[in-house]
Amino acid sequence: MKSVKVPALELFLHEMIPLAKAMGVGVAVSDDRALVLTAPKEQNKNSLNTAFGGSLVSLATLAGYGVVWELMKNEKDTGKTEWRIVVKESRAAYRRPVIGDLRAICERPAQAAIAEFKEALSRYGKAKLKLRASIVENGKTAVDVQAAFVVSR
Repeated sequence: MKSVKVPALELFLHEMIPLAKAMGVGVAVSDDRALVLTAPKEQNKNSLNTAFGGSLVSLATLAGYGVVWELMKNEKDTGKTEWRIVVKESRAAYRRPVIGDLRAICERPAQAAIAEFKEALSRYGKAKLKLRASIVENGKTAVDVQAAFVVSR
């Protein structure tokens, strides 16, 4: 049997955010362009046998949270600061039902936005980063989520 390495983000989400484990959230892709999270429909379906709206917005929010978490993972002060990440605000637009498994894509922010975010974090000990995540099925956006995440010491 081949050993599969589980990404640190996935382990963190399952350990620290119980909903992520209950939903069956997995990291499908984490590269320079985007973070893609997945979850099986079977654990996230509603009475109509489509994906539950709460699961859809949760997965998209977790994708945004994951982008921020990965950004902060290596940001340490000499005093080993623990960063806190919270969602300050979010807005979701539901465009079509999701019939199959869930897939959330959160594109990484531009380098200029990251630099501005890190400058504010360094200067004030707190900063906000706005991200957009989408639930996509068969190449079509089913849910679009815009969220602002705040990081503080």
